[in-house]
Amino acid sequence: MEVSWVFLFKDCFSVFIVKERDGMRTMFWIIVCFGIFGVFAQDGVTNHNEHAHKALCDVLRAAVSKWVTVKDSESPLKPALVKTIFGNRGDSKITPIELPIPEDYTKPVENDIQNTRKKLCGLCENKGQKHYPGDSAPHDLVCLCTPGQTAWPIKSGGRQKLCGEPQSAWESVDNVEKGWFTGWSDTDKGKKYINKTWTRIAKKCLENGDGHDLGKALEHFKNELWKNNKYLGKEALDCDGMYGSGVCVKYPSNCETKTWWHELEEAIPKHKEWEARQNLAAEKENQLKAPNGPQTAPQKRTQSRQPTPRSVSMSPQNEESQEQPRAEQVISNMNATIEEDSSTIIYPFWLLLVLLYN
Repeated sequence: MEVSWVFLFKDCFSVFIVKERDGMRTMFWIIVCFGIFGVFAQDGVTNHNEHAHKALCDVLRAAVSKWVTVKDSESPLKPALVKTIFGNRGDSKITPIELPIPEDYTKPVENDIQNTRKKLCGLCENKGQKHYPGDSAPHDLVCLCTPGQTAWPIKSGGRQKLCGEPQSAWESVDNVEKGWFTGWSDTDKGKKYINKTWTRIAKKCLENGDGHDLGKALEHFKNELWKNNKYLGKEALDCDGMYGSGVCVKYPSNCETKTWWHELEEAIPKHKEWEARQNLAAEKENQLKAPNGPQTAPQKRTQSRQPTPRSVSMSPQNEESQEQPRAEQVISNMNATIEEDSSTIIYPFWLLLVLLYN
């Protein structure tokens, strides 16, 4: 914590006094001021690219969270999520947090002028370019959060950070007076600094962002982008990392249709429509499976059918099962009547059955 002492003058007036004693004249000029004395405390820490880093990290974590739910589905959002998280050359079969840094970041070809920081982070017009602005969200984090020449924009001796990390985060790489930048010869220097950026910053943003709404996070990111004239980070002529220049991501107009955020922007509404259809189909299926669910029209007509007189066309098995108790009851009643009358009447059993069933 840094403390500042401030003294503010409010009103001042002067007094001129003349004194004479023993023939000597003494003159006094007095200035009287009324002031306010105050103490102000301030953090004193400057976090470069703070808001841009948060906006980019939030949308990446929200994308990872959504990826967990749709990776095994047929959602139209899947291709956009693959590009956002893994890029065009990433392996989408691994867990995002395990995503390694692409080898072509840290193994530059000698005198390679097509894959410099200036072009990887600000241009997309070269055929030999392996990455470009908007290639993936982790790629843009590398451009936004890796110190440039002489650790720019982190000033030595000050309490400053870049994307939330202090200067010491890159010290073990080599010398803090160096960084990743494109020199005057259009060749890169200090690409090994990207490793620390990937480990300390990009990896944290590849964690599952449970509770992050992808649509809202993307809108916040776009607002951060538009207010800076399609620059993410401090706007500059080039995002080459040179001292006094840009540690940023610049999205040229010919890159827009390729960017991960543009694909997300188009895919999110399509995913919502697809999700609504899936939910409706699942709801109908659950209704059909329910014990008291909707019945078909023929079943309802069968239930409401009134009893009709028996006819010969009725099923013999059903008739027999329904009428057999009645036959036994009739025979029992007939036996009781015969005993009461004390007379003997003999009927063949087969004749009784014929009478009952006709």
